[in-house]
Amino acid sequence: MLNKHYKFLLKCALAIPFIFVVDFCGILTHLYELDFETHYYYPLHNDSVATLDYKYLQLPAFSDNQDKSNPPRLTILVKSAVGNLHRRLVIRRTWGYESRFSDVHIRCAFLLGVSNEGVSRNEDAEAESKQHGDIIRADFTDAYFNNTIKTMMGLRWASEHFNHSDFYMFVDDDYYVSVKNVLRFLGKGRETHHQSELFAGFVFQSTPLRHKFSKWYVSLQEYPFDKWPPYITAGAFILSREALLKMYRIGSTVPLFRFDDIYLGIVALKAHIPVHHCDGFLFHRPAYYGPDSYSNVIASHGFGDPLEMERVWNECRSANYA
Repeated sequence: MLNKHYKFLLKCALAIPFIFVVDFCGILTHLYELDFETHYYYPLHNDSVATLDYKYLQLPAFSDNQDKSNPPRLTILVKSAVGNLHRRLVIRRTWGYESRFSDVHIRCAFLLGVSNEGVSRNEDAEAESKQHGDIIRADFTDAYFNNTIKTMMGLRWASEHFNHSDFYMFVDDDYYVSVKNVLRFLGKGRETHHQSELFAGFVFQSTPLRHKFSKWYVSLQEYPFDKWPPYITAGAFILSREALLKMYRIGSTVPLFRFDDIYLGIVALKAHIPVHHCDGFLFHRPAYYGPDSYSNVIASHGFGDPLEMERVWNECRSANYA
């Protein structure tokens, strides 16, 4: 009898860590997910809409100064951080250089928040804004999980202060971009073969991560469904003017979600704007074997070293690919 008691205790001792590991890895959580196709709705509760009325600290010199007779074909909005000055300097002399094409009107601006790393960094950002006149900055903390706020700030600025561009490209500051391939994708002149409400980039169809050790862990309480709406990775995407205005209008009524790409997928679904996959947008950086290997790349993630990005971009430009 005593042996049976000890065996039972041993089984319990072994079972408890097993159950803990299974729970921590989120294996059982999937059993309680709701079917997306049948049950999806958002917002989940009576969530209040987060205010987007952040105070602008700096605006580009060209804000509210739109030449409607010659609107930009493309406006590039670069999501950056206050401390990433070196990346911005390199972008200004590579793919963010506005006067690169004499026959195409392009604008470029940087989206920033407020650094919590000290007053001097924010003062440097203010001085940079005065020098270059291309910074959109508002009074929210510049942090990873505030990227949704940063993206919506860009949509808000474009909607309220610069809404005559044909297309808007949102892109992170660690990307390689070929503006030449962007313009080829959009079409020549003022015409385009795309639908009027264009939302394009690298499309994902994936499921929520339930692993509690993951940076991207999502609980059932936060999102109970077994998959996400189709979404475009937020590192680089393009919106037509019509799509941008509608996304901002609808997004202003939808509670924010902490992952900006998921949030935009939710907003696009609610706005009935289809997501358009384009092979030229690359989520994983391809191996670089010379300019020919990047001949069809529109945007590629993975260039945390701005000097490397500049070298690759210059080589591709010399080969007439950038």
